[in-house]
Amino acid sequence: MDDALQQQLRTEFLEDAGERLDSIQAAIDGIVDGSRAPAEALTAVRRETHAIKGQAGNFGFPLVSTIAHRLEDFVDGEETLTAELARNVQVFADTVREIVETGREPGQKEGDELLRGLPAKQAAQDLEITVLDVEVLLGTPSRTSARMVRDVLQNCGYRVVRAETGIDCFTLAMRSRPDAMLLAFTLEEVSGGELVRAFNAMPSMAQIPMAILTSFEPGHPQLAQLPGGVSVVRTKKAHFDDDMGAFLARIQAEAL
Repeated sequence: MDDALQQQLRTEFLEDAGERLDSIQAAIDGIVDGSRAPAEALTAVRRETHAIKGQAGNFGFPLVSTIAHRLEDFVDGEETLTAELARNVQVFADTVREIVETGREPGQKEGDELLRGLPAKQAAQDLEITVLDVEVLLGTPSRTSARMVRDVLQNCGYRVVRAETGIDCFTLAMRSRPDAMLLAFTLEEVSGGELVRAFNAMPSMAQIPMAILTSFEPGHPQLAQLPGGVSVVRTKKAHFDDDMGAFLARIQAEAL
């Protein structure tokens, strides 16, 4: 692809992203002034966010794609765009708009600061939890497992970013350098076992506390292939609390 065509496509993406951000802003404004049905407004936010996420990485804006992914994760499980949720969505949208309007992909350090400044899902509202600057990448396609693990991590004050596929886990990990990773052994495209072996071979990632989320019992042949130092968190109720507690202790010792 020649430079002129590449620049044209990049410009078209920025224009399209700007229009989609306008649509998200209209949904937010509709909640503020009461002119938009909350469920329909949330549908609009999801639709436009998904489109931005899918296009951004192809046109030289991987950070925009990452932010859009985090917004999708942030509204996952919500049924309506409440006023409080709209305020948080506004932060995501403003962050993306800043990048789109400058037409420049931020560097690694600036990008990391932008990601850490995004809203994070909070623990149950009846709990007073101090949110720490510790980010955990949770990779699992299972909503049940995600909810179970996310609740524990959030109750400890950790920020949680979820991905459902191996490729998304790899992309998010390389982009944002999480403080810890908890990956399901079974992931689409690339397994959790393959990911931890890959990360363990990278000097920039090997020191991050990593754990595999699995139903396998100790001694299973698949677990024998894991690098030394990778924790195992078993999802079965009889083991989950103890295994998760041990991994939380690692995070506290190594990431705080």
